[in-house]
Amino acid sequence: MALQLYTTAEIYVDGAKLTEEAQIAVNRKTNSQAVTTAAKGYAGESPGAPTTEITVTNAVPGADFELNPGPFMQQLKVKEFTFFAAGRTLTFKGFMIEDNFTHAVNTESKLEFRARGEFADWK
Repeated sequence: MALQLYTTAEIYVDGAKLTEEAQIAVNRKTNSQAVTTAAKGYAGESPGAPTTEITVTNAVPGADFELNPGPFMQQLKVKEFTFFAAGRTLTFKGFMIEDNFTHAVNTESKLEFRARGEFADWK
């Protein structure tokens, strides 16, 4: 069994690296619809509007949030999201659509945001 080095990941929002990032999730969807018919049963897929959705969790320093999604959510301002992982890059433009701040005893404070945009592929 050969040992190997596994990837790290980085995220940039409008070219600025999120240095407080603690977790990233990328979810790409075709949004296709199953087509069924009486004779064939499952007959295939009808194309949908594909999207890329991300969830980013940031640690929150005591001085201030590294990135406050609120103003971008209020204005529905388009942002560019760029990920680097496994020697590849995934970039898409989209909107921040949700955020969530959590704090609890004996755990770090976190700010999580979700964004949705155009479908992107790893290049």
